[in-house]
Amino acid sequence: MDLQTLLNQKQITKCHLSKISGVPKTTIMDICAGRSKIERCSAKTIPQLAKALDCTMEDIMELSSLY
Repeated sequence: MDLQTLLNQKQITKCHLSKISGVPKTTIMDICAGRSKIERCSAKTIPQLAKALDCTMEDIMELSSLY
């Protein structure tokens, strides 16, 4: 599963994820488009995404295996 699929399942837009997580929209868009890898995100970004998406940091890190 990739980040976009997870967002679709949870019915959350990239813009809304940015607002609820505090992660810049451009970062989220780059991850969804495959231009950035989650493992290259800052240590602050992973827990922000996990909390906003109500999942674990491990779940977020597994998303990166597709790229």
